[in-house]
Amino acid sequence: MLPNQMVKSMVGRMIRVEMKGEENNLVGKLESVDDYMNLHLSNAMEYRGNEKVRMLGDIVLRGNNVILIQPFEE
Repeated sequence: MLPNQMVKSMVGRMIRVEMKGEENNLVGKLESVDDYMNLHLSNAMEYRGNEKVRMLGDIVLRGNNVILIQPFEE
């Protein structure tokens, strides 16, 4: 399975995203993804380790800044 197909299969699920140059991770429900791996997350939260830092709400992440996408289980 190609990476973009794998990410598209996670639409509607909670994911954790690691961004380039950031020490905090983002967790939210994946609403959509495009061919450039731009991500739309709803109910996004910023985490430092396992500690919630702040609520971000709906956000769009640019694909070239994404390092890691993984399913999130609390």
